[in-house]
Amino acid sequence: MAFEVDFLAVGDGEKSGDAIAVRWGNLAGARAEQKVLIIDGGTLEAGKNLVTHVQNCYGTTFVDAVVCTHPDIDHACGLKVVLEELDFGFLMMHQPWNHATEVLDLFKNPFTPTKLKEKLQKSITAAHDLQEICDDKGKKVYEPFEGVTWDNIRVLGPNRGYYQQLVAQFRDTPSALYPVPSLLQKAIASAKEKIEWVAEKFDMQYESLDDSGVTSHENNSSAILLLTVDGHKLLFTADAGIPALTAAADYAAGLNIRLDDLRFMQVPHHGSKHNVGKTLLNRIKAGTAYVSAGANAPKHPAKKVTNALLRRGATVCVTAGNGLCHYLGSSVRNGWFPAPTVPFYDQVEA
Repeated sequence: MAFEVDFLAVGDGEKSGDAIAVRWGNLAGARAEQKVLIIDGGTLEAGKNLVTHVQNCYGTTFVDAVVCTHPDIDHACGLKVVLEELDFGFLMMHQPWNHATEVLDLFKNPFTPTKLKEKLQKSITAAHDLQEICDDKGKKVYEPFEGVTWDNIRVLGPNRGYYQQLVAQFRDTPSALYPVPSLLQKAIASAKEKIEWVAEKFDMQYESLDDSGVTSHENNSSAILLLTVDGHKLLFTADAGIPALTAAADYAAGLNIRLDDLRFMQVPHHGSKHNVGKTLLNRIKAGTAYVSAGANAPKHPAKKVTNALLRRGATVCVTAGNGLCHYLGSSVRNGWFPAPTVPFYDQVEA
């Protein structure tokens, strides 16, 4: 059985996103012998590119399953185009409005007093738009919680209880545990990251990546997916952080599924140093690691993250304005060339 994993380019500068198309099966055979999956849609432009990619490269207008890993704009927005312009079997997406009163009020009452800030409001609205498209088309929506399976896909996280804790604490809901950093705090942090550098060597003892990374509740709510094709394991992590990925690794271990021998993995949250740590990367290892990052993105991926992946035997590639394809058992496409790989850096961001 063959497979193709395509990471399309999304974003520029500080703005990155995910737009992923996957197919597996007998890729030289009839469409019925293949499965096609889309994971996140990036921006509206990326969504249009996904539609064209599926039509031209996969030769179909039907997608078996679509996954919205979490409601951030850079993941959900482009899926609206995908759902409108392609036929599809079903959507896998969490429905946060069914798990937290603060989010539900946003749709029940247009004059809700809930102090949802603009970013969260836009994100949740983008996800709710996907729900409405499915309702209009008579398509099912399933929530991707731990243990859900479809064909060769298994959801490793989050579990329902953890998700419900997270959604009640989304960064801009009244019950958020962590305040949003002020503009001054962000400016100080940004300036610090720009001027402080640390020397590294390939030897593990010189690794500066630690286990202190913290990301948002929204990111940790990301669906984490494992695709297994003829024994080859491919892990899709979206924007999940250390606690979410650790829980997924624990769940996999309970099923006797190793995650330290992956063929392929998506580096979470565009390669951010806040989403992985050295302990986690000792448990989750892959021969090939892809980073979806905008062109000319100064912080994505973090050099200390790619160095850590290289130390653990991964070949690392970054979209950076170009499409990437990881494949097995299919032909090289016309106009596609070997992707440049990330080198080891002797200076990394603090």
